[in-house]
Order: sequence, then structure tokens, then C-alpha cells
Amino acid sequence: MIKSDFIARIEGHGNLNVNWSERKVQLNVLEGERLFEGILVGRTAEEMHWITPRICGVCPTAHNLAALNALENALGIKLSQTTVLLRDLMMAGQMIQSHTLHLFFLSLPDYLGIDRGTELAKKNPALFKDALSLKDVSDYIVKIVAGRIVHPTTSTIGGFHKIPTKQDLEKILGKLEQTEKAAFKVVKLASSLDYPELKVDLELVAQVNDLVVSVSSVNIKGRKQSSIANYKSDIEEEVKSYSTAKFARYKGEVMLVGSLARLAVSGYSDQSYKLDFANPFHNNFAQAIEILYYHQKATNIIRKLLKSKLDSRIVKPSKSPSLFGIGVIEAPRGGLYHEVRLDKDGIIKQANIITPTVQNLSSIEKSAQALLNQNKSRSQKELERLLVMLVRAYDPCLTCSVH
Repeated sequence: MIKSDFIARIEGHGNLNVNWSERKVQLNVLEGERLFEGILVGRTAEEMHWITPRICGVCPTAHNLAALNALENALGIKLSQTTVLLRDLMMAGQMIQSHTLHLFFLSLPDYLGIDRGTELAKKNPALFKDALSLKDVSDYIVKIVAGRIVHPTTSTIGGFHKIPTKQDLEKILGKLEQTEKAAFKVVKLASSLDYPELKVDLELVAQVNDLVVSVSSVNIKGRKQSSIANYKSDIEEEVKSYSTAKFARYKGEVMLVGSLARLAVSGYSDQSYKLDFANPFHNNFAQAIEILYYHQKATNIIRKLLKSKLDSRIVKPSKSPSLFGIGVIEAPRGGLYHEVRLDKDGIIKQANIITPTVQNLSSIEKSAQALLNQNKSRSQKELERLLVMLVRAYDPCLTCSVH
């Protein structure tokens, strides 16, 4: 077993059990079950998007928006264009928030020869300043649009209780313009890192509009797709005796979700960066690329909002709603699914949630096994170091996994 009780610098508590004589590995999630789906039953529809963000303090905006998406589908609500753009802006802020936190404070210390992210302030003050500036601008986006940095307060079923003014949006735009160079520098830094070599055959899975699309990590040209409506049959969850979290597969295949999968599915092929889709360590590289992407996306959204008339309407439910809805969103760590069924009085009768980390757990375990198999000449100490680096590369949220 890896000697530390828990793997440090990940969100939540977990470890790897390694049988060194047989060279076999198991991933243990050691968080207590939290049963949020059961908590929702019997609550009003209006409470779902308040309760589910409490699953996670790192990605509450994603849970808020996935819940709202599910509820609005159940209630037959078609959002205004202003609401759609503002929610996209919220998610852009959430992506930069989460990726910046993970890269600089949890993962990069492995590559920079430091124990913790705060040591970067002394080792590379300029880089540390860039990290803080990106975290600051992303926090500011979420605060202005969603009401506060964590656990949104302004978003509601059908729209927003309060929307930003154009002056608010201009202030965000100014901050984005000031931090654009920092976003480019993150990608340059990530491209220069010495990533451990690893090749794993995985199914890379991401949401594209109303579809779930997958490609093989070793043959990204072959695409498969399925309707999001089929998510519960396509994403198969398995209970394992040594973990409090379920392990998921996509149509029977071990899957990887998150930044690396999104770039693979999108057909990303910038030849200036040698991104290896079969190497899970490159998920960190992909996160850096996404910081720049969402930084630019936020800028474009704000410019579009500034040219349009802002619509603050809260759209009401249709007269004959289905009362069943599936809400999906690409959260920082991958596809997030919320499902809800309401009764005629708007009371939640059933809820289901599948989080990104649940989808990644089988991949983490398979990749850890591949790392052992592909590095037989390395010492146990060196393998232990690489194994914990690998887990961090996935940016797992273990408290989300036991929601």
C-alpha cells in the first residue's frame, strides 16, 4: 500500500492500495456517502438548485446550472438569450476558477519541485502573480453574475433574480483584458513540462449539444455518439466492495471525462502543442489550454452582451410541462448529469445525479495499473511518486463522487 493515509493535494479523501508482489492496484474512495439524491425527494422544485451546489465547494456553479437545466426541461421553459449567455459566462468563470486552483495549487508542485502551491510565491513570483490574477478574474465573473463566488444566489428557474448591468460587464471585460497574457503564459508553461510517459486505451467522453460523444484515446478519429436521454443506460455504475463511490463505464468501456476528453472530442489538433490523448498526465496540459479557451470565451460573451439589449425576464413554466427533465453540463472535471421528476404540485419525487469523478474512477484505476505494468524497472519509491501524480492529474473530486 502507498504509505500515506490519503493522497495529498486532491479534493477529498482517498488512497491507492498496491499489492507490490503481484503489482496490482485498487483505488479506495474513503468518503462517507452523502445521499443528496435522497435529500431532494419531497423538497420543492425551487430548492433543488440551492441544495445540489452544496455537493461541492470547488464546482458549485456547475451543480447549480445542471439542476436548473433539469428543472427547466421538466417545466417546459425556454430561456431568454440573455439568460443563456449569462449562464455560459458563469460556466466560463467556473472553469477558470477550478482549473487555476487545481493546476497551480494541487498539480503543478509535482512538476516544479515544490511541496505546495504557495511556495511558488518565492520560487517564481511572476508565475504566482499570474495564478492569483486568473483566480481573481474568474472569482469576479462568478460573483458578479451568480451573486457570490461559491453557491450561486442570483440564478433561478427561468432566469435570474438579478442580472449584471452593462457597467458590471464592462468591469469584467477590463479585468479579462488585463489577464489575457497570463492565460497565454499558463499554456506556454504547461507545454514545457516534462510529463511522465504513459499509454492507456480509454474511451474519451464529452457532451456535445444533446449528444454524448466518445472517441478512443488511441484512435480519436473514430467517433461514437448517443442521445443524452440514454445517459443512464450508457453510463453503467458499479459498486465495489473497497470504495464508498461507484465506478462508472461508458457502454462497457473504461472512460475518461474532463479537459482531455473535451479537446479530443472537439477535434483539437494544434500542432504547436504535442497533446497526447492516450496519456492521462496530459489532462493537466489540457486544463491549461482550457483556461485560455474559457478566458477568450468569457471575453466574447461579454462583448456580445454589451451589444445587445439585456433581458431580465424570468420565464414561467409552460401550461403542460412533462414534469421530467435531464440537465447536463460539462463541469470542470467532465460531464455532469442531473435528473428530476416532479409531481403536479412541483414536489420532487425522484432525483438522480452522476458526477464526473464517478465516471473517471475506473479510468484512474486502469491508468494506475498501466503505469505499474509499463514501468517495471523503476523503484517502488519512484512508482509511488508517479502514482500519486497520476491521481492528481485527473483532478478528482472525491466528495462529489459520494454525493
